[in-house]
Amino acid sequence: MNILFQMFYAVKRMLMNPKAILINLLTYAIVILILGSVFGSTYDIQKSLGKVTIAYANLDSGRNGAMVDAVLHSNDVAQLAELKPVMSLEDGKVLINKDEADAIIYIPDNFSDDKDLPHVVKVYLSTDYGVPTMVVKNIVSSLTNMMNTSSVIYKITGQTEVDAMASEHQKNNEENVKEQSLTSSSLQATTAMGYYSIAMILMLLLYGQEYGIFMASEDYLGTLGNRMRLSAVKPYVLYIGKGLGLSLVTFLQGVILLLFTKYAYGVDWGNHIIVVLLTLFILSVLVTLLGLMLVIITRSIQKAQSISSFISLGGTFIVGGFVIADFGSVAYLSPSYYAKTALFNVVYGNQVEQALANIGVMILICIGFVLVSLVASRRTVE
Repeated sequence: MNILFQMFYAVKRMLMNPKAILINLLTYAIVILILGSVFGSTYDIQKSLGKVTIAYANLDSGRNGAMVDAVLHSNDVAQLAELKPVMSLEDGKVLINKDEADAIIYIPDNFSDDKDLPHVVKVYLSTDYGVPTMVVKNIVSSLTNMMNTSSVIYKITGQTEVDAMASEHQKNNEENVKEQSLTSSSLQATTAMGYYSIAMILMLLLYGQEYGIFMASEDYLGTLGNRMRLSAVKPYVLYIGKGLGLSLVTFLQGVILLLFTKYAYGVDWGNHIIVVLLTLFILSVLVTLLGLMLVIITRSIQKAQSISSFISLGGTFIVGGFVIADFGSVAYLSPSYYAKTALFNVVYGNQVEQALANIGVMILICIGFVLVSLVASRRTVE
C-alpha cells in the first residue's frame, strides 16, 4: 500500500502543473507536423515507389544467376522497383550519375562457381538514406535469404529453388520462400509523418529523465534528502513507488502524443498496439532510472541536467531522429535505440518477437541502472 501511495503522490504532484505538460506536448506535435511535411516527398512510399529504379547487370549464366533473375523479375519485386538491364557495372554507374537509377545490382560471371566463395552480390547505392535505399536493401536482403535457402535445398535434394518455381511458381514461392517474400504491404505505413512521430515520441520520453532527476534531488541531496533517509519510510518503497509514478507520467505523455498522431495526422501504428505501448512504458521506466542514476553519481542537479540534455539531443540524433543517417554501432549508445528498433520492427515489419527481444534488452539496462544507483547511493550516504 505504501508503494501505491508513493506512486499516487508522485503522479499527483507532477500533474499539478498541467500547463507545462500541455505546452510540451503541443511543441512536439508541431515539430512532427513540420518535419513530416518537409520530408514528406522523401519518405512518402506512394510517391517514392515509382522512382525506385535499379540498374541490373547479371553476367552469370549458371544456377545462381538464374535464381537471381527469377527473384528480381518476380511479382513482389515488380511492385516496388523497375529494373533497367545494363551490360556492365560502368554502364550502371553512368545511370546513377545521370540520376536515372537509384542503385546498381551487379552479378559477376563467376557467381555460380562454387570454387569462388563466398558468393557476393555487389550493390551500389546512390544515397545512404531515403525510401529508395530502404527498398533496395529489402530486395537484396530477401534475395540473399532466398539463395541461402536454395543452397540447402540443392545440397539435400539436388533441385534448385529456380527449378521448383519453374514447375509451380506461385505455390512453391509461398511454401518455400514465405519468410523471405518481399511485399509492399509492410512498407505502406512508412511515411514521413509516421517516422517522425516515432522519433519525436521517443525524444519526448527521453526528457523524462528530468523526473528521475527531480526524484533524486528530493530523496538523496541536501537537507530534505537527509530527512527522507531518517524517516520511517523504507528507501525501497520510495524508490519503487516514486519511480513507477514518474515513469507513468512520462508514459502517459507518450500515449497522448501517440493518439494525437494517430487521429490528427493519420499515422498507422500497426496491428500490435499492446507491444507498442509496452515499449513506450519500459522506455519511460528506463529514462526515469537514468535520471535518478545521474544525480546519485554526480551529486549535483545542474550536472545531471546538463548530461541529461546532451543525452536527449545526442541520443535522438544518432538514432536518426532528426535526419535518417546510419551511425553504426555508435547508435547503441542512445537510450532510445532499442525502443526505436522495437517500434519499427512491430509497426512496419510485424516482427513481434524481435520487438520483444529489444524490450528485453531495455529491461536488462533498467536492472543495470538500478544496481549502479544502489552502489552509488551507498557511497553517497557513507
